[in-house]
Amino acid sequence: MSEKEILQELYDGVLKGDKEKTVSAAKQSLDASIAPLEAIDEGMSPAIKEVGDRFGRMEMFLPEMVASAEAMEAALDILEPHFEGDEAGKKGKILIGTVQGDIHDIGKNIVIALLKVNGYEVIDIGRDIASTDFVDKAVDLGVDVIGLSGLLTTSLPMMRDIIQMFEDDGIRDQYKVIIGGGPTSQEYADEIGADGYGETAHSAVELCGQLIG
Repeated sequence: MSEKEILQELYDGVLKGDKEKTVSAAKQSLDASIAPLEAIDEGMSPAIKEVGDRFGRMEMFLPEMVASAEAMEAALDILEPHFEGDEAGKKGKILIGTVQGDIHDIGKNIVIALLKVNGYEVIDIGRDIASTDFVDKAVDLGVDVIGLSGLLTTSLPMMRDIIQMFEDDGIRDQYKVIIGGGPTSQEYADEIGADGYGETAHSAVELCGQLIG
């Protein structure tokens, strides 16, 4: 199979949410000595962007979008070990998790997949995470951006608390904090002193680029 055909297989696999096909194409790309970042940039990244665009036009629905994100994540697991050594190529380190009291993580996982595709090092600390854990992990790992995700209105006070903890510790200016999820908004981000709000997964990635850049 030619390089062009392999990249097309990656594109089609992600677009259709076909994990088996996408993983197979990722392995073929390595066998064909296609640079992992090229496989991502030329194959998977355009596909997941198209998925997001179709979702925005209501031509694709959430289960399909999730399947596409999972297919891409599975392929990333194959490719990542082959470019992890290129720390110079990393755009920044991002800590992301779903705040305490909220177990929803579909949106968070899609954002993580997109961030990885775009060259960021991402630490996923999971869901239903205590506020103090966000602060402790950010300090321990020396991250650039902290992403707070939540889908419930009860999540909102937790986001405020986390930012206040950074303030109380006198380290707020060392980190960029962004928020995202159903009940969040730019207005709420401004209200609690967050550095930004990602309405969609793509806008969250763009926001990280602006804040780190």
